[in-house]
Amino acid sequence: MRFSLLRGLVLLAATFSVCATAWGQSYPDKPLRVIIPHGAGSSPDVVTRLVAQKLSAQIGQPVLVENKVGAGGSIGMGQAARATPDGYTLVIGHVGTLTINPNIYVDLPYDPRRDFAPVTLSVTTPLLAVVSAASPYKSVADVIAAAKSEPGKITYSSAGNGTASHMAGELFAAMAGVKLVHIPYKTAPAALAAVVGGDVALTFGGQPPAWPLVKADKLRALGLTSAKRAAEFPDVAVIAESVPGYEVLDWNGFMVPAGTPPEVVARLNKELVAILVDDDLVRQLRAQGLNPAPGTPADFAAMIDRESRKWAGVAKDIKLKLD
Repeated sequence: MRFSLLRGLVLLAATFSVCATAWGQSYPDKPLRVIIPHGAGSSPDVVTRLVAQKLSAQIGQPVLVENKVGAGGSIGMGQAARATPDGYTLVIGHVGTLTINPNIYVDLPYDPRRDFAPVTLSVTTPLLAVVSAASPYKSVADVIAAAKSEPGKITYSSAGNGTASHMAGELFAAMAGVKLVHIPYKTAPAALAAVVGGDVALTFGGQPPAWPLVKADKLRALGLTSAKRAAEFPDVAVIAESVPGYEVLDWNGFMVPAGTPPEVVARLNKELVAILVDDDLVRQLRAQGLNPAPGTPADFAAMIDRESRKWAGVAKDIKLKLD
């Protein structure tokens, strides 16, 4: 009896193994969907659309990209968390949705660790502090001086509560010893448009949507949020030159719903890494201030853990909690 039961279990396990292997070899056999929890023109959007086009050519299937914005990315992440874990739905995880939101929101429609599996990090990039080209502020030091002389009068926009642009402003205010008024928008381009239109004084924007406006003399670049100046933009200061120790990196990467078969995660990782190290794509991204940083799922998971600890500390220091 025991022998028969054991043999049955072995045969069952073998059957599952063969089916999983066969399924993994046939994947993908229909279109893929990538959910971007951020607006069109944002850094995650720019990167994902470039990668999706190449991914479609590589796997021989359409790759459909959908922007699901709102609530600092929580709407799109919540929808992805409920998707079938079969490898046909991917989502773009971001510093805000994966490591900031869980540390500042009381309630979220998803859990970064429970609901998702990392595939690969895509890019890292500093944000760019900008003001209107008509602004009287010529430097970060000017903003700090104005904020100290008129506490609570200087406004800054963001792509929404819990986004990197929001937290960059909160951290800047805390470290510079000033008070800024946060004005959240639904998307990064909308936050930039508010600065161009003079509705707010400044923002800490993503580089892809910000640089064209700087080059068109609609915005003025004050400083990057990296620790050191960027080789691509040597004349642009970093905020750390005025606020020692200040550093904020924006980043995003590909995730899938938890429970997606490991062989499918491995296949996606292989395809995406090959795209992100392609010389042509690397040149396109770096020209926009984006640094490709693909790696293994374990590498991405380790980064998420490190960044989560960092932003938990920042949220605690500045006493930030949102409903």
